[in-house]
Amino acid sequence: MPKYRTLSSPHHMVWELFEALRRLCSHATGAHATQDVTVVRQDAALCIILAVQCVEVFFNVYFRVLISEPTFAHAADRISSDLQKSQFGLDQKIKQWPKLVFGRKLNLDKGAGQRFVTLKNLRHTLMHFTSSHETIAIPGVAIHGMADTSAYESISAKSAIEALHTAEEFLCEVFTLRGISSDNLPHALHSWTGKPPV
Repeated sequence: MPKYRTLSSPHHMVWELFEALRRLCSHATGAHATQDVTVVRQDAALCIILAVQCVEVFFNVYFRVLISEPTFAHAADRISSDLQKSQFGLDQKIKQWPKLVFGRKLNLDKGAGQRFVTLKNLRHTLMHFTSSHETIAIPGVAIHGMADTSAYESISAKSAIEALHTAEEFLCEVFTLRGISSDNLPHALHSWTGKPPV
């Protein structure tokens, strides 16, 4: 624990994580990317993991900020309680908090919601990787204890960029539920992630 506390604006950590994600995406897709597929895959895997973390930190901070506003104060006790629980995961947050706060659920069956669920599942596969402990047998030889790394091997530089875009688009879905117009989404994204409006 640091000796002195540093107080920052609520969006500071979200902004920092998204900047790190953009830098890592740039590294994964940079000039060196065509030279070493292994490094690109490693960077892209980290982008996938970080993109989901960006969204979770956003949810933690954004909804905490919202419940301090009179319009959303009805959800304050529940959100505050959920934030204190160590076992209240991202799945529960994305499925329950928008409905509780805005009165409407995020659509997780299509568009950005569906893409984020797919990204989150891939991140889960990478974060909680275990060996499938398979056996490959050819005449005269059997190799035991092989691990299925297909999900990891399928990752590319494109996966890194898609992870970033999916995270940004998913945040825009939350902003839309809040009532932010499509014209103002780039400004909300800038405010919370540092992405300059185009």
